[in-house]
Amino acid sequence: MRSCGSRSIAPGPDSIVEILTAGEVSGDRLAGPVLAELARRRPELRWTGHGGPEMAAVSAFAPLGDVAELSGAGLVELLPALPRLLRGRARLAAALGRGPRLAVFVDAPDLHLPLARRAPPQTRTAQLVCPQFWAWRPGRRRFLARHLDLVLCLFAFEARLLCRAGVRAVHVGHPLADRPAPPTRPRSTPPVIAVLPGSRPAEVARHLEPFVAAARAALEGRGGEIVVPWRLPAAPPTAPGVRFERASGPDVLARADLALVAVGTATLEATALAVPTVAAARVHPATALVARRLLRTRWTALPNVLLEEEAIPEHVQDLSGVAADLRRLLDDPDGAAARARRVAARLRPELGPPGFAARVADCLLRLLPR
Repeated sequence: MRSCGSRSIAPGPDSIVEILTAGEVSGDRLAGPVLAELARRRPELRWTGHGGPEMAAVSAFAPLGDVAELSGAGLVELLPALPRLLRGRARLAAALGRGPRLAVFVDAPDLHLPLARRAPPQTRTAQLVCPQFWAWRPGRRRFLARHLDLVLCLFAFEARLLCRAGVRAVHVGHPLADRPAPPTRPRSTPPVIAVLPGSRPAEVARHLEPFVAAARAALEGRGGEIVVPWRLPAAPPTAPGVRFERASGPDVLARADLALVAVGTATLEATALAVPTVAAARVHPATALVARRLLRTRWTALPNVLLEEEAIPEHVQDLSGVAADLRRLLDDPDGAAARARRVAARLRPELGPPGFAARVADCLLRLLPR
């Protein structure tokens, strides 16, 4: 694995370095295949931005810093991270000030949208992953129309809503569509529960202990194993009966009988893999108070938002019912597996066709001069 921030890139023929930058670990996973496709088609182009291991694996990319330094969410939760977030934004602003022809911002709208506003006139701007204006802050549509040349949406309904609002948007689908439909897996004896507490350190700190406690309570009296994928740089804690693996979430999910997943991208990964799933989240009480006033959706887990029903159980703030939902799944493994397969089949059309990276590269290269 290459470390970010260690590579320099020789200037291209016109000494211009384009920007493709992520603000989350999940953004690095999205951007990595796109960057590889861009480098394959236009090997003369050079890129910079914040990235992680997926983006750093592309030789045409010179990282400004590690994307893990920028990860953050919430309101009160962001305060300790502000100094490093501001440093990361300053590095990006400096790269933007050098006048790239293209700046591609991947997710993390709170970090990236203010930078899009400051882009030089000659810089075309694109946002990969639509801000969730449909869940809160609907006024962002006006900003997107004014300051972005293109918004690349993972879901078709987002592109439809943006186009109606005068935003230049295109549906590129979701990278999960590139994965084959999951095979029917034999059940483990005893059962295996995958616990995914989130990708950001603050999320893991909030969720790991109550998630593990709920999984233990569900397994009480029947035995079983709790497996946690661990991607943080720090060593995992010691927790009796819990196995921490240096593996990706999808790798662990593919071997699990059911999953307890923090609300976010991983809920979609788990349900697309047809794993019986419970979604949960806990934030600072002040953040929760503000969110309750601003949120415009009934559900928070992406599978439920996309299917417009509670396709998987979700718990926000009050996690007292999580263990009971896990027990219900364990008590009826055949029924739980059948329901998970039905949810996965219904979600597949929402992900769009395969070919995510190629479609994104097509759109971005149209913004660049030959």
